[in-house]
Amino acid sequence: MATWRAANLTICGDGGRARLFADGKDAQGKGIWVIAVPNSATTTIVNVEFRDAKVPDQNGAGIRLEGGNLVLRNTGFFDNENGILGGAGGTTVTIERSEFARNGYGDGFSHNIYISNVDRLHVVASWFREARVGHNLKSRAKENIVENSYFMDGPNGNSSYLLDFPDGGVVFMRGNLLQKGPNADNSVLVAYGFERNPWTTNSVTLIHNTLVTNYGSGTFVGVAGFTQQVTLTANLFAGNATMASGAGGKLQQQNNFSTTASNVPGASAGQFWPADGIVAQLDLAAMPDPQYANDSPQPFVLRSLASVSGRKIGALQSRP
Repeated sequence: MATWRAANLTICGDGGRARLFADGKDAQGKGIWVIAVPNSATTTIVNVEFRDAKVPDQNGAGIRLEGGNLVLRNTGFFDNENGILGGAGGTTVTIERSEFARNGYGDGFSHNIYISNVDRLHVVASWFREARVGHNLKSRAKENIVENSYFMDGPNGNSSYLLDFPDGGVVFMRGNLLQKGPNADNSVLVAYGFERNPWTTNSVTLIHNTLVTNYGSGTFVGVAGFTQQVTLTANLFAGNATMASGAGGKLQQQNNFSTTASNVPGASAGQFWPADGIVAQLDLAAMPDPQYANDSPQPFVLRSLASVSGRKIGALQSRP
């Protein structure tokens, strides 16, 4: 257990991930590590796992972030009451090739990850799964960029939203793979602006994502009335759900494809390549986003698309 106050530390596991088990202990009654550095500083954590954080107020975090920028690379957060909790205005959080699984007390108020009102959250090539009743990702950031990452309930998970952006802001999602399970606590995959409206710019953009729901019905993307623009481009929607609710005339969409969940049969096991019968229907005549340079055939893996001349609807551009 530790509280870090020194500026600009880099903390690395050597020879693989170092595993930190709470074993009933905590720092300041808050979690395994508390990071409380000046907002101008950056803490970088590489190859470290945080497990089993529990505190009396049922809000124990693998990392409680109270100040400064945070960079995570190849980290893991498992079976904590919160994976990461916190963040300060004027800072950024960057998460690369990291895993968040089974975090949450089970009360719906604790999550795999809960980021406060930071300036920017950037998630790349990471895996969020099986949050306990709470959300797989919850962020109040001004700007949220989520790329090439997996968000899953699996066959038995009972998370609420896969991604929740309760304060709106700018949300940009590209190349992600989402699966809502049959036992989920909520039928919405991506929720936006359902609590507050503190930011000036409020827009949602999804490009080249694959969204699958094994829930009976629901909504793929649900937005609040103050949303200024919703842009959906080249996304694969599989399952019995509304593509976008609450968007009204603010919805701009092109080259999306809707089908049944049975046409992405392996989604609950992390296999998002569509059934052979619809693959040809996903071919695009043009390249809607030339900046889509990598897809993610499995968690934590980025696969270059430099040699792929065409593009397909959805996240995966060729068979894994």
